[in-house]
Amino acid sequence: RQENEGLLKSRTSARDTRDAAYGSTSKAGPSKARAFETVDWEFGAERDRLLREALHKSRHLRHKSRSKWRRIATEVVNAGQGWLVFLVVGFLTGLLAGMIQVAREWAFDLKFGYCSVGGFWNSRKECCRVSPDEDSCWQWRTWSETMRGVGGSGQRDTGYGMDYVFYMSWATFMGTFAAWLVQTFAPFASGSGIPEIKTILGGFVMKGYLGGRTLLIKSVALVLSVASGLSVGLEAAYVHIACCVANVCARYFSKYATSEVKKRELLSGAAAAGISVAFGAPVGGVLFSLEMLSSYFPPKTIWRSFYCAIVAAITLRGIDPLHSGKLVAFEITYHYAFGWFELPCFIMLGAVGGLVGTLLLKLMVKYAHFRSNSSIARHPITETALVSFVSASITYLSTFLRMDTTDLLAALYSDCKYETNKTVDQLCVESDASNIIIFLLLCAIIKFALTIPGTNTIVPGGHMVPAMCVGACIGRVFGFSFSLLQERVGDVGFFAECAGHDQCITPGVYAIIGSAAMLSAVSRMTVSLVVIIFELTDGIDYIMPTTICILVAKWVSDAFGRDGIYDELIVLHDYPYLNNKMDFVFNETAADVMKSRDLCVLNAAGNTLASLNSLLATTEYSGYPIVKSLDTMQLIGYVSRANLETVLSQKSADITEDSPCFFTSDRPFPRNTAYLDFNPWLDQSPIQIVETTPLNRVIDTFRALRLRYVLVVRNGALVGITTKRDILRRIHTFRGSSKSGVFSSAKQS
Repeated sequence: RQENEGLLKSRTSARDTRDAAYGSTSKAGPSKARAFETVDWEFGAERDRLLREALHKSRHLRHKSRSKWRRIATEVVNAGQGWLVFLVVGFLTGLLAGMIQVAREWAFDLKFGYCSVGGFWNSRKECCRVSPDEDSCWQWRTWSETMRGVGGSGQRDTGYGMDYVFYMSWATFMGTFAAWLVQTFAPFASGSGIPEIKTILGGFVMKGYLGGRTLLIKSVALVLSVASGLSVGLEAAYVHIACCVANVCARYFSKYATSEVKKRELLSGAAAAGISVAFGAPVGGVLFSLEMLSSYFPPKTIWRSFYCAIVAAITLRGIDPLHSGKLVAFEITYHYAFGWFELPCFIMLGAVGGLVGTLLLKLMVKYAHFRSNSSIARHPITETALVSFVSASITYLSTFLRMDTTDLLAALYSDCKYETNKTVDQLCVESDASNIIIFLLLCAIIKFALTIPGTNTIVPGGHMVPAMCVGACIGRVFGFSFSLLQERVGDVGFFAECAGHDQCITPGVYAIIGSAAMLSAVSRMTVSLVVIIFELTDGIDYIMPTTICILVAKWVSDAFGRDGIYDELIVLHDYPYLNNKMDFVFNETAADVMKSRDLCVLNAAGNTLASLNSLLATTEYSGYPIVKSLDTMQLIGYVSRANLETVLSQKSADITEDSPCFFTSDRPFPRNTAYLDFNPWLDQSPIQIVETTPLNRVIDTFRALRLRYVLVVRNGALVGITTKRDILRRIHTFRGSSKSGVFSSAKQS
């Protein structure tokens, strides 16, 4: 009987908790769903433990009635369910990433023309596969050639006439259509989604944010937004897409469908898979999820996340959307080791990257604040159309800027000695050094300026690749200038280490290190970024300069504030996230933030079925403290609303409205009267703190134990309750914001 009660308790409690978290209207009280609900990590962990114990006891009792092979099969299925769902999520993430890359490449080339032979759905690279080189591809026809009725000339575009008009028209249409899709069908599909994923993994639920509609619209709109030429990237958005895939898949696996804690383990693995397909870096993806996103990352999740990221990367490589054997277009392998004399230049590049990255971060946040407080936010489609038009009209003026962002990064990372593309080879002409340096600096300034409004539009896309492009341009300038200086001075003195080397300084190395410094300053990534760059370049020789440059950039950027773009956007949007990296100095105590007025508690005795039903109908709290008496307020436990509703819904037929309800077992129960015993469902050891506990220690307790609430007592008597929302509201006030956001509707836990 106890075994069955425990198993039933685990399953029904998890179901009711899930329904409450996602705003189920079956719960008593207002039917309007809340946008955010907290996850009770402690309750989830206890529920999983009880479920494991119940399953183990039940399996032991049933072993005698089952055959040996059937028992083995049952155990394998139970143990392999976790691995299977991570496998499915990794495979679908890689498959979807491959489809997005193929569609993005075709949509991007559509601005210039179409493939007249083999099908208009082919990109220019696919259309020109049979040609000796892309410059002699007669199968590709520009829009001006089509309008004039002439054959393909092999050129990507024919100047600033009709092709310029078509380019701007297609770019504006794609950007506007992407914004319309997002605003009309899935507003949650906007942006990169990483701040929201970080909030969800921190223990809050956003209803609809990881749904199937969001997944579909984000995938389609992401293709259009990147193809339009807006200064946004695919890479950060892959994290949101992968998490949507994980959330949809979790519905078909009972272990994850009924547990919010388990689901967050799956979301952590999905985030790692998203970075894996974005940069071709499975290990870097796991570290990114651990360093930047997850607040709950048990050891077994690390291995499963790596497994999920590997499956995603293998799937993407099997699809080979780039037809090059690479996972990403800017993946490259260098053939030279760095010289120790280059370290001062790397340090200088890290400092410059930290300064420029911090400036970009501050301007993006300032623009976001300005946008949210102005009329621009009320007209997101018009805003996107205008930004798309301006971006297209400017980027078309340069052969490099009109390239796809990932192709631009590949060009900046290229090694001059092994480069065969004539367009990219223009960056290696030493006789035109001054013009190349000026051109790269102008590209960095233009990309910098376009990234600020581009990443703040409603369309899907992230800041990672645009920030990396700015840093790569600056790094290429450093490397190219340093290489010219070495050529002029010769292999003597400071450059004596270059003696005997055909090529001593590789500008592409400085480009990739500069992009790492820039991204570190914007996002505050450190260890995960080092590993991502290592996997991206496939060279262990560059770990040391990359690490040094990232550390310098991090130190410089931290001098102006410790929050990266994700944390800044969390604060801007008032997301209920308790930042583990943030330090506070409060003079208050727990009594200053607790709820003490109109505290809703239950007496251990004296309750009836009618009184409990009335309580549930008139309040919408997630749980109720149990006290020995209302006079002494001596705390004896805590019962969740989900458990109350579960017991009341499964009452026997002889239970009437006047039947007594008990919450303790230290009193005699009536013998001839039906009653309800809630004692097995009672949490008899809730987390308690005294009212004089410093607020700083209270915050540390919430962080360390991932609590949803704590009960405040004085000499064993209940005096109040403090929820995670109360803590977040106080921090919100401490940071000087006047907006109430989601905290205005906070309720007693």
